[in-house]
Amino acid sequence: MRPLSGAATPTFLNVATGSSTGTYSTMFKNIGKVCAQSAYLKERGTSGSLENIDLLLGNEVSLAFVQSDVLKAKEQIDGDARVQNIKALLPLHSEEVHLFAKPVVQKRDLLGRVTTTGVGTFNDLKGKRVAAWGGSIITARVLSAKLGVPFAVLSVKDRDSAFALLRANQADAVLAVVGQPATWVKDLSGVNLIPVPYAPALQGIYTSAKLLYPTLGAGSVPTVAVQSVLATRDFKTPEKKDLLLKYQKCAMSKLVNLQEDEGMHPKWQEVTFKTWPWPQYK
Repeated sequence: MRPLSGAATPTFLNVATGSSTGTYSTMFKNIGKVCAQSAYLKERGTSGSLENIDLLLGNEVSLAFVQSDVLKAKEQIDGDARVQNIKALLPLHSEEVHLFAKPVVQKRDLLGRVTTTGVGTFNDLKGKRVAAWGGSIITARVLSAKLGVPFAVLSVKDRDSAFALLRANQADAVLAVVGQPATWVKDLSGVNLIPVPYAPALQGIYTSAKLLYPTLGAGSVPTVAVQSVLATRDFKTPEKKDLLLKYQKCAMSKLVNLQEDEGMHPKWQEVTFKTWPWPQYK
């Protein structure tokens, strides 16, 4: 059906998510199932939070799924004043830090002395190499500094590149920030989940969490988590503001559907829309 003569052209906004199989993309599609306003939002696949913030600040997208620690680092470490113009349209779920390494290897010499190589604890990362991509690059650097364990962060373009380095022994571990349960994590083999300790130095940015992946042969693995947000810029034009606020209102009013309808991502079950780690868009 053609729009009536004189009718306003609909406003379409681009939304930066992540990989097509990731939590961000899935949750964006989930909102689309319950909110008609999503028809005016177009998904743009990316490498994750770091690219998403750059796209948002560069005016290439109007909304972006991001980790709140990456936002804070952009503001406090990089001193990027443009971050002051970013607002949280929706506060979302916590994303857990997943730290992967090959199984620890023990060798006994002729004198019976045992040497251990590999990564079994977070402290074992000292002086080693950790591959990460997207917002996880920032998380790796922040955790290294806050927990006092210096290691080199290898910046790669995506997940496949990170694990290729690990398999080739060119990285000692892989760090990924992703909401569990992540399908791709369930499919991994030949790696262990390494505990990430929670310390007072992380308070205000991260919270204590646990990972549960029976397929990796692990029970409950301690880690830390950071809250994610669907962020936007502080738009003032009436058309954009109206669309964004209606989308925000719809998602909030449909939280029960997002939590209980079959096929929705399990991370919705921990969303409350009550904790805002970043100033709210109003």
